[in-house]
Amino acid sequence: MATTITDYLDVRERARQLNLPMVAEFSILPRSFSTAASESDLRHENDASTVRKLFTQAGLDAQMLEPPQRLPASVEKSVEWIAPTIFIGSMLWSQNQYAVQVALNVLSSYIFNFLKGRLPTGKVRVSFVIEASKSKTFKQLTYEGPVSGLTELAATLRQLRDE
Repeated sequence: MATTITDYLDVRERARQLNLPMVAEFSILPRSFSTAASESDLRHENDASTVRKLFTQAGLDAQMLEPPQRLPASVEKSVEWIAPTIFIGSMLWSQNQYAVQVALNVLSSYIFNFLKGRLPTGKVRVSFVIEASKSKTFKQLTYEGPVSGLTELAATLRQLRDE
């Protein structure tokens, strides 16, 4: 199990640079969001729309950050399940203090059922971009490990929010 935390660029400013809609407090970011030269370089992870639907069913209003036309999905063969990057704005915590834990539970349940019998290692990779409420900076937490470790990330995500 490995968790890494790195600085990340201003998500809202980056969306403006790529001519994307205004970023919601709970959003699914496209792949290459931080490095794309233009919106044509953006792709969503293969299961991004499924993850959004599951969040919505759980009562979480998740935005798929994309231009008016849908972005293509990126499909890769891998020995691990790669989740879309999830942005959590600083205001989400005050609007719904349980949203992050619900999102982690939804992801964990989905991935557990998805991986059942498919991947022998049951390894996942998921990234969260957190907006710190005090410093107004952005941090990326990337988790690689077993599905069971996902639900334990809530405290670390909250610490990043409080910076």
